[in-house]
Amino acid sequence: MAKKRKQEDSIYLYSKKVKITKLVQDFTVIPAHEIVKYLLNKEIFLPNYLHKALVRKNIAPAIAEGESSNKFSDEMRYRLKWFDQFTIFQLERLASGYQLIINVTEYKKDFWDIIIRNRTELGINNLEFVKLQNLTLKYARETQEDYQTMRDEFMKVYFEPDGYFDGALIEEATEVLEKATTLSEIRDLGAKYDVEIPRRINKKQLVDIVSIKLGFDDEKREELSKKSILDIERYAKRRQVNVSIELKKNDMLEYILIKMPKTAAPKYTNSLKVFAGMNIEEYLYNIKFQEITSKVQDKRKQQIRKGVIVTLLIAVLAVAGYFAYITFLA
Repeated sequence: MAKKRKQEDSIYLYSKKVKITKLVQDFTVIPAHEIVKYLLNKEIFLPNYLHKALVRKNIAPAIAEGESSNKFSDEMRYRLKWFDQFTIFQLERLASGYQLIINVTEYKKDFWDIIIRNRTELGINNLEFVKLQNLTLKYARETQEDYQTMRDEFMKVYFEPDGYFDGALIEEATEVLEKATTLSEIRDLGAKYDVEIPRRINKKQLVDIVSIKLGFDDEKREELSKKSILDIERYAKRRQVNVSIELKKNDMLEYILIKMPKTAAPKYTNSLKVFAGMNIEEYLYNIKFQEITSKVQDKRKQQIRKGVIVTLLIAVLAVAGYFAYITFLA
């Protein structure tokens, strides 16, 4: 079940009531290195799928506009059928390939909205936001950093949870990458994870892959290496391990998963509990919807105030006119 978004529009900093939307907007000027420094100090690490959701929400309007204006080729329009499932690599590749600007201010705005509204679960005290407000004064006149600079810093606190790859569940990631990515792009994806994908895999690589998939020890690995390539392929197939020296898309993806450097998840992963079961895309949509609603309500209040002022002004002028008319007749 999706986690419900907290229904609050303000928080208290000391005794002062501050609107969350105002705080979020103010915090967008804080550069990524300061944000990361703060999060590391708090031992807060965030799942990669949060980053993926923030990027996708950021470029989604440009994708919709591009599709309606025929900006994309037929091949890309076909691939965009799976846009909602795209991994981080696919989203960033799409943005750079079609010169879609990932708006850093908007990214930080959504980022801080999520952090602030989940502050208690993340172990953040309200008063800590006062310190962050001081940083906004320091950086208020600074130029906003570009996306790559922000991303490089944020990667220090983003991590890939177990069972995930490139910001998505492994099964979902491999499926959408196979459907909506070219062979050349998959090789680039391999490079992103420090894996050079060969055109064909040799016998040693074949033995390594089968041994890893079947959990062989050194003795069984040595025994397997004595077989011919054809016998190894048949052996693997009998044990329901799909592998071949001729790499297809799914083989290339599996090769990356096997060969990529294994990094241990950060020790402090409390954020996984915070985001468990949360549909972040829906969460971000609700943020935007409530932001628009709030703006409409504020505009309506301003219009009502203006209407009251105009009515009072007309009444005052009418009264003044009446007395002037009486005075004139007298």
